Amino acid sequence: MRIHLSQTDSTNRVAREEAVAGAASGTVVWADSQVAGKGQYGRSFVSPAGGLYFSLILRPALAPDCLPFITLATGLACSDALARHFMVDVQLKWPNDLFLQGKKLGGILCETLFESHLSPAQATVIIGVGINCTGRKADFPQELRPLVTTLGEEYCGAIDLAALLEILVAEIQATVLLLPSERSALLDRWQEHDYLFDKSLRYRNGEERFTGVGKGIGEDGRYRLVDAPGCEHAIIGGQLRPLFWPEDE
Repeated sequence: MRIHLSQTDSTNRVAREEAVAGAASGTVVWADSQVAGKGQYGRSFVSPAGGLYFSLILRPALAPDCLPFITLATGLACSDALARHFMVDVQLKWPNDLFLQGKKLGGILCETLFESHLSPAQATVIIGVGINCTGRKADFPQELRPLVTTLGEEYCGAIDLAALLEILVAEIQATVLLLPSERSALLDRWQEHDYLFDKSLRYRNGEERFTGVGKGIGEDGRYRLVDAPGCEHAIIGGQLRPLFWPEDE
């Protein structure tokens, strides 16, 4: 089922309500714009008209230890699909951002619902994806324009948002289903698109702050950061940013 809205606060919020009400796995909520889109840790995700904003409801038969890898699998699926259909090299910024030509193209927000009547293997996952497509940088707030891009800025051909939605949904579902049998191979492929690899990075998690160099993801999905003394840190939460980014971005 496809639920298309001209505008909503958040497609993830609508999808959660649909899931709780019993919507089937594979149901998609998509909107032309969002007025209260959410990113990682509750940050705002600016969603002007011209983007593709959708949330996919999945009830994959995955073991609990596979669930945290769905965000990485979704990013890889989006990168692969966009490369194949638009001939663009989309990089992945751990854990949930899509980058094109060094600027943010989109983001992913996955939420898991452990409903009381379902076993963990039948958990409901809401996969939210937002991609800047036919709009322009001028559609974004002034402070974000140096940091974002759109497919329309980088690709000269026509972009059919409805067709792109179907392409992405199919690719995401197929990639997520590979997690039980091909997790290591998927992580290796993800690493080929790592935007942060070998960059000087700033890490912040509450009062904990340090800098280091990005060294890719481990088998557990954590990001590896090597600090100046040579100590390796396995990052699972907090903010990981290139040093050249604004401190508060």
